[in-house]
Amino acid sequence: MKEKYAPLFEPIGLKHGGRLENRFAMCPMVVFAADPATGQPTEEDIKYFERRSKFADLLITGAITVQENIQGHPKQLSIFNNEAIDAYSKLAAAIKNNGSKAIGQIQHPGREGAYGCYVTGKAYAPSAIEFPFLQYKVTELTEDEVWQMVKDFGLAAQRLLKAGFDGVEIHGANHYLIQQFFSSYSNQRTDYWGGSFEKRMNFAIEVTKEVLKVARAENPEAIVGYRISPEEIHGEMVGYDLDDSLKLIDKLLEQDLDFLDLSSAAGGNFGKDAYKAMPQRGDFTEPVSLVIKKFVAGRVPVVISGTIRSADEALDALNYGDVVSMGVAALSDPDFKEKILTDKEETIHMNVKGHTEDLELPSGLIEVYTAGIGLPQVEGLIEKE
Repeated sequence: MKEKYAPLFEPIGLKHGGRLENRFAMCPMVVFAADPATGQPTEEDIKYFERRSKFADLLITGAITVQENIQGHPKQLSIFNNEAIDAYSKLAAAIKNNGSKAIGQIQHPGREGAYGCYVTGKAYAPSAIEFPFLQYKVTELTEDEVWQMVKDFGLAAQRLLKAGFDGVEIHGANHYLIQQFFSSYSNQRTDYWGGSFEKRMNFAIEVTKEVLKVARAENPEAIVGYRISPEEIHGEMVGYDLDDSLKLIDKLLEQDLDFLDLSSAAGGNFGKDAYKAMPQRGDFTEPVSLVIKKFVAGRVPVVISGTIRSADEALDALNYGDVVSMGVAALSDPDFKEKILTDKEETIHMNVKGHTEDLELPSGLIEVYTAGIGLPQVEGLIEKE
């Protein structure tokens, strides 16, 4: 290994789950391989994750829904009963095959549960308002339903830990339910869950408290992280800005989390250097990721992502975060880390053409990425514009 890449292999400690032996993470991505009837992982899931078990020390699954029939896609993972534990134990074993930490990302899509809406006729949201980008109406959650969802996040975490996962990541990003509650655009409630900035934080905080309580009771060394989108700004539609996120992050870190995971700082822009995108508003003079890293000030490791696709970009990303999370790189070249270790980083490739069998890409993933709907473009699956 070239000496300049040594920082990528420096261990970093976690509060409760020991330490990471390197600074690589696999970005959470839905791989569209779950059993549509049960939401449980299939052999395609297991092969996909086992193939990537050397990619990073922190391997995070794509979003696993915490309730039945709420998915955004029919082949999205779910864990809503104890019958799923056996199937998830096989997935955990595959992820941990080479010593990586297995982290299950737990999620409720809220209004984005398009497939769930197709199945049940309902997609749930904090407030029953019309969203111009949806082709269906949403159903406002009652207070009792919100509290039940809080409990279901905890139960999902418990089941994953029983299955052998090392921890969970609470998915509070990417316009899904937790973010919807935090957003002034999506949340127009006037109860405990909304009506002021402080109340819009309550769902994220209550979910985090419940998950931590249940997880640590199940396993005192359980790793619990939180994924956040630092801004929700789309033209004139503003749900919150970076200043707001810093206030939420401060509250979340009071709850004894193990890591903070930043969804791409570029607000869904998958262009070059997205990991060091600038804030969209405010008086900040540094990239979003660096602002947050400095604000967190070492309380927990900060995981960053955003179009990091080479050894040099991974190294540079450590200037803006503590752990480097990659999605397309994990999908395209699972041997990314091993190639750096063996001085073969020049052979790292981001083109899957001719490699799909070796990469163990599920058929559903190939289908969705080939369509290219709202996802980063992967060479070999879709032509660049």
